[in-house]
Amino acid sequence: MKKGRINIIDADVSAGKTYFALTKIPEWSTPERILYLIDTTNGELRIQDNILRQYDFNAVNRQAYALCDYNTKHVWGDEHEADGKMPVMTYAGFGSEVRFNSGGFNLFDFDYIICDEMQNLVDYQRFNDRSANLEEAEDALRRICKEGTTTIVAMSATPQKIIDRFSDLIYTVPFDKSDLCTLCTSACIPYWEKVEELLPKLKGKTGILYTTLVEDMKRYIEFGNSIGIRTNGFWSNSVETQRKYPFTPEQWELREKVLKDETIPDNVDLLVINRASETCIKLKEDHRKVDYMIVHDKNEEIRTQVRGRYHGDLAQFYFHDNDALNRYKIQTHLVPDRFLNRPLSTEEIKELGWELNLLNKERKHCGNPSIIKYLKECGYDVSDPKKDRKHNGKHYRTITVGDTISS
Repeated sequence: MKKGRINIIDADVSAGKTYFALTKIPEWSTPERILYLIDTTNGELRIQDNILRQYDFNAVNRQAYALCDYNTKHVWGDEHEADGKMPVMTYAGFGSEVRFNSGGFNLFDFDYIICDEMQNLVDYQRFNDRSANLEEAEDALRRICKEGTTTIVAMSATPQKIIDRFSDLIYTVPFDKSDLCTLCTSACIPYWEKVEELLPKLKGKTGILYTTLVEDMKRYIEFGNSIGIRTNGFWSNSVETQRKYPFTPEQWELREKVLKDETIPDNVDLLVINRASETCIKLKEDHRKVDYMIVHDKNEEIRTQVRGRYHGDLAQFYFHDNDALNRYKIQTHLVPDRFLNRPLSTEEIKELGWELNLLNKERKHCGNPSIIKYLKECGYDVSDPKKDRKHNGKHYRTITVGDTISS
């Protein structure tokens, strides 16, 4: 790894990035000279109260060492309060310290800065309420790179946003990925129906549901319970979010159980999460087996991150994506022989779309341009009508099996 650069460790979820950061890097320095930055407050709590205790040293949050306006005159390192403790904070918290501290916080005092899920430092800046602190955090990391005395280690399974944002500062750390842990997912299943239509098919199983909006989380929690699935979840515990969507006592207990014990409690069969937990929670298979996940989002980066929340093999992974669903239908059922290797009229191609039940975002049957697009994406060759014969003044196309389709 190189000083003055952002050293990216690009590895799949649950490949051991956090284990490496908290076991190997402390061998090269001391905990108080390693700053651990993370994207969410849920992740901050998990690192502080759980993970670091597994590695024989303690974490300290920014309130504890009072870098700026926490009604104390102490600063980081006063009276050895920092000895043997690794400071852990969110990117927003780091940005706040840089903005408001009065001189006690020296950016260049750290030997290493670990940037966990650094892609969200970039992504979260689109939220106005946190943008100033996050912009300050990014600017501070750039200044630290320029100083060249600190090694910055960025860890992510989805690093493209980091690479795009910090292109001139990036160094991708080379390593042998062949020995890394990988998670097995038996079936990745796209869907387009409403979550309320999917959940009844999964009764009696243990699952995780990801969606974006708190309003949707609350609706799915209510619906799950109404059909006999014991459902609960939690979102951000920030003051702003809690003012609008306060937790029940049961949700506070659930959050603590999930973050500290790394499992879904026995009284919950469906855990509902959103972006506040997308990258930070870890549920271990040996604590409780999860049968399925539902990610109500088509973003591939989100799907990758949410899958990594369960550290175990998974039978069913459902994700919301209309295009993928149509491709899945074609790949599963294949094009019937009667539509292959002969000229097809516009009406016959439309009939094929109906038979395969290819639907658009309005849940209506696709038109011919979309049908042809999906066929080509699935490896079928579809001839250009300008090169085909004409019958009765109409254009015809021919569908043939491409080389990429197994017989």
